[in-house]
Amino acid sequence: MYRVAVCDDEKTALEELCRICGSTLTQMEVEHEVKPFSSARDLADALTSGRERFDLLCLDICMEGKTGMALAHELRARDDQTSILFISSSEDYLREGYSVRPIQYLSKPLRAEELEEALRGDLRRNHSPKLVTFRRGNRTSALPIAEILYVESRDHGICLHMSGEDRSFSMSLTEAEQMLPREQFCRCHNSFLVNMSAIQEFSRSWVTLTGDRTIPVGRRYYEQAQSRFIQYLNANR
Repeated sequence: MYRVAVCDDEKTALEELCRICGSTLTQMEVEHEVKPFSSARDLADALTSGRERFDLLCLDICMEGKTGMALAHELRARDDQTSILFISSSEDYLREGYSVRPIQYLSKPLRAEELEEALRGDLRRNHSPKLVTFRRGNRTSALPIAEILYVESRDHGICLHMSGEDRSFSMSLTEAEQMLPREQFCRCHNSFLVNMSAIQEFSRSWVTLTGDRTIPVGRRYYEQAQSRFIQYLNANR
């Protein structure tokens, strides 16, 4: 689960930021929790006590008492690498802000498209899984996701077509689809899942992959697969 803390001392702004974060992550189909904090001190206490752990902190910079910038400096001073997104009505802290390595600096009033871009970037860079685990009998295999070019339904199981040696497992294609990251894999045919990072060319009937491999595109999957591929390209520009 992707956990986000939103910290702003203005009640209306805090509620709106939480709403936009939640709505954006829901549209992205990311399992998430968004938690509000009305002061940087409350958030700092929750973090240092170990009561809370977050993947992303959305911090207003200018707040009464402890500022979002002060909290960011404290976190980096103890080598806390939690992603930080600054959201502020002032650009006065822009130069200082980048010294604590935020993922982005957004200005108020916040535009939902800008927040979505920032969230997608953080998820892609810092929270995408690198390995996927499959079981074969009593053995468990942890395979690099980047090396899986496509997955084929075959002989009451699946075959993972890898950049190296292919691997077979006893499960359905639907089960494999649920295990692999949705932002990287899509169903292009009743019998095929494709790793969008391996696609070289996408047509109505065929997908050409790295190494000149081709797999079919099913008629009823074409529009959705094409849309997913365009989203993938836009998110990874």
